[in-house]
Amino acid sequence: MLDLAISTNTDPKGTTVVETNRGMRLKAPTWPQDCDFQLVLFDPSGERCEIVLAEQLAADIGRALAMLDSAQTLRGPKPNWYRRLKDCASGTLLRQSDRPVRPR
Repeated sequence: MLDLAISTNTDPKGTTVVETNRGMRLKAPTWPQDCDFQLVLFDPSGERCEIVLAEQLAADIGRALAMLDSAQTLRGPKPNWYRRLKDCASGTLLRQSDRPVRPR
């Protein structure tokens, strides 16, 4: 799972403890000491997380989409999820029609 997290404490061994936007507390051994928020990758049933750089994630998404394109897996019009991932990979803003609808 991916989420934003902020450093909240350290454990007795000096490992940074973070809290995600969803309220999960996780150990983050590679947490940079000079930052506030980071994107983290974690198993929801786990106790640890790793930092994910947004630039690296966007590059990984771009490579995955290029592999889909070269394999011609998706023919015809691309689904909304494909366009959103392509926008993330290229750094463009989401199209208005692709933005998630928030429940009231």
